[in-house]
Amino acid sequence: MKKIFLALFPIGVGAAMVFWYFDCVNAPMGSLFSDASGLLLALGRLAGLLAAAGILAQLLLVSRAKWLEPLFGLDHLTRAHHLSGLVIPLALVLHPILITMYHAGQGGVSFMTQFRAILGWEDTLAAGAGVLLIIGPVIMSLPFARRFSYEIWHSSHLFLYAGFGLAVGHQLELGGDINGNPYFAGTWYALYVFVLANLLWGRVLKPLWLYRRHRFTVEKIMPETTEVESIWVTGRGLAALPAESGQFALLRFWGPGFRTQAHPFSISRMPDGKYLRFSIKKLGDFTAAVHHSLRPGAPVIIDGPHGVFTEKKCLGDKALLIAGGIGITPLSSLAERFQSLGKNCVLLYANRSQKDIVFRRELRELEQKGGFSVHHVLSSEPGWPGEKGYLDAERIKRLVPDFAERDAFLCGPPPMLAAVKASLISLGLSKTRIHFEIFSL
Repeated sequence: MKKIFLALFPIGVGAAMVFWYFDCVNAPMGSLFSDASGLLLALGRLAGLLAAAGILAQLLLVSRAKWLEPLFGLDHLTRAHHLSGLVIPLALVLHPILITMYHAGQGGVSFMTQFRAILGWEDTLAAGAGVLLIIGPVIMSLPFARRFSYEIWHSSHLFLYAGFGLAVGHQLELGGDINGNPYFAGTWYALYVFVLANLLWGRVLKPLWLYRRHRFTVEKIMPETTEVESIWVTGRGLAALPAESGQFALLRFWGPGFRTQAHPFSISRMPDGKYLRFSIKKLGDFTAAVHHSLRPGAPVIIDGPHGVFTEKKCLGDKALLIAGGIGITPLSSLAERFQSLGKNCVLLYANRSQKDIVFRRELRELEQKGGFSVHHVLSSEPGWPGEKGYLDAERIKRLVPDFAERDAFLCGPPPMLAAVKASLISLGLSKTRIHFEIFSL
């Protein structure tokens, strides 16, 4: 069933492209491919269709549809969303340029004269404003804009929905392919309904339904280090919630100052049907506010759990976990899960100093139960009697001699992930046995 749903969107877009070609070949003035002028109109229409299809694909990628996520992982879908979002503005810009060039040539007027005339067409000004609103979030996602906070970046993406709404009317009113071909129109409308239904359910209705069913609330807040606190969430019938070790969820705390924001956090303790624990480090305005202002009893709207960074990735009976800093959160949960399954597990945990080690007592208790061992590696504490420095190929090989027999699970800062992954590959571990998930949403 999941693969059937996966095929619906590309089949719909493919059908739309076939109808576009048919309409171009059978245009009232003859085939648009027969001369340069007609080709401008054909390509202009195609650019508009591709821009709209690209935006629909963007919305589908971030709809958090459960039939889509397990096939790729939410982090891969989100990265595809980021990368494809950089291409769509090209189609959005080419569409009016090509259409204007075609009509200017037909009327024997200058480009700017024709462009001003087109601005008077029905819904064209609204569409132009929509294009600007769509391009805005793209600009905010470029490397130079990373100085903006997550809150500002995320808020900018809300303009995309407004821009899309403004542009839809123009397409449906003036789209020659849509208005001239009922089969094309039916296919196009079906694409809109399919994508928007998935988006509405995954992003809005399902989290609200889950809250109504489980009534999530903050049970308690426990300090782990000076910078990290654990939020324990409880609710009705949590055993029925399909939460797994290694997954994450987007949390929206329903209290003053928190209602407008949802942020992703890993499940840091193996779900037991009674509690979900999320451990949060003070890294920005939102996480700092959580530490200072959140109180037990606050309702929580949970979007998720999401992710495929689970024990299902480990096909053998041994696992290697490599964590950096707060990256321990999903791995501590996975360590518990692997231990409960009887799988041997080794954790390499890198931090700056002892005060940064999260779950130190819990990890020690897991070691005492057997089948699990941990090696702390500190980079900025000269007096530390254990491993000092950084995780590299030599250290991995020395501390975990049987690493080749293990599936590796990595979580930490992106530079560390890249370095550790390169080290494991240099040691001969297959890429298919190296697992990590980045949930930058």
